[in-house]
Amino acid sequence: MSLEIKRAMRRALPMQLAFYGPSGSGKTFSALKFAAGILGPNEKVVIIDTERGRGSLYADNKKILADLPGGYDVLELDAPYHPKRFIEALDVCENAGYKVCLIDSASDSWDGPGGCTDIAEQNSGRWAPSKLANKRLMTRIQLSDMNIICLLKAQDKTKIIDKKDSASGKQEYISLGMCPICEKNFFYPLLLGFSVDPKTHVSTATKCDDNLLFLFGEPRLITKADGERLRAWNLSGTPLEDNEQLKKRSRVIAEEGMDTYKQFFAGLSKAQQKALAGPWHEENKFLAEQADKPADELTVGEQPDGTLVVSK
Repeated sequence: MSLEIKRAMRRALPMQLAFYGPSGSGKTFSALKFAAGILGPNEKVVIIDTERGRGSLYADNKKILADLPGGYDVLELDAPYHPKRFIEALDVCENAGYKVCLIDSASDSWDGPGGCTDIAEQNSGRWAPSKLANKRLMTRIQLSDMNIICLLKAQDKTKIIDKKDSASGKQEYISLGMCPICEKNFFYPLLLGFSVDPKTHVSTATKCDDNLLFLFGEPRLITKADGERLRAWNLSGTPLEDNEQLKKRSRVIAEEGMDTYKQFFAGLSKAQQKALAGPWHEENKFLAEQADKPADELTVGEQPDGTLVVSK
């Protein structure tokens, strides 16, 4: 697995976005409007619904159907909301051919029944297993072939300033405003993140790539046209190679060991297995074998062409 330096180019990557706000703010409505604009010809939208059927609330909404005449589909996901179950749901949706996927609500993977917070409690307050599970979910989202829109719950948060640290010498309370319920680094890899006002339903970009400020620098009621503008901007980048995201995802999975890689490979379609066949698959199996070995049994060598090789 050699390392390669190449010319930087903006790529037409699948996009990851988020909308957050309290119940009733219009997150799902706004996201469906946005999704309608992102869709290409003959593509479909699916919602991974953890809200016990609420993902179907807009199934007969005239404003949504005006933008999505064919409607949208749902995959209802019940608790426990361990991140690996969201990964399984994403696999199902992606293998079914969807190109835009809404996760409603992605907050449940962090704070829902069986989510990361519960995992930490089950491990006597140790957060390492939870953080690892969350990282795997975020990696799966980033390496998806689908455009993914995460819908996050939000709540008012207050920061308490102890009296010894307060200028007034008294305990103070500072409002942090409406904050999304998720892991603190959740927004870091996202292309766009919107806060949705519960009264006006106006969306404000709180995470925005500099290249997109000309499109989303001002608060607005989200429309299909917003998604269309983002799609056009994204497609102006260099197209991905065939199965590029799948290959990257397989490499990450291989580093978790042979059992995990075998399970991953067996779950692929025949076309996907064929796409990985050959040197890429053999390198993945090699990586998986090395991942299963104790660290003190591994050595790193270099071939004449400069390729690094990890071996026993």
